[in-house]
Amino acid sequence: MATKVINSPLPATAALLAAVSLICIMLLADVAAAEPGTAGFFVPRSAATACPGKKGLGKLVAAADIRVFQRGKACKQRFEVTCTGAGCKKGKKVVVQIVDTCTPSKKNPCQTLTLSKAAFNAIANPNAGVVSVNFNQLK
Repeated sequence: MATKVINSPLPATAALLAAVSLICIMLLADVAAAEPGTAGFFVPRSAATACPGKKGLGKLVAAADIRVFQRGKACKQRFEVTCTGAGCKKGKKVVVQIVDTCTPSKKNPCQTLTLSKAAFNAIANPNAGVVSVNFNQLK
């Protein structure tokens, strides 16, 4: 009895669909991980910060509020920040590295992220002062 072999593209198609589905799930997980917050800006100074060894990190840096800073766990971590409200440059994102924390005071209420002026200018009009953002930590 002869066995008939059928060449079918279905197994390859199923594997491709599975791979595409996995990539979509991973991308959706990144989007779902985005948190809302606010961002202002500062001009970085050369004084000491809450994160040791900040030299050489470039101009796209940020200070984080105490919730994001997590007692230093956010030091040198990278975050993608997307401006979402009034004063934003449509569709612009920036990746910043955390180099400091913000200690709130009556004169200085902290934003979720206080971006360097260069980082803020990449996503928003500096005249806006404070903008709404979504942000997520990059791996």
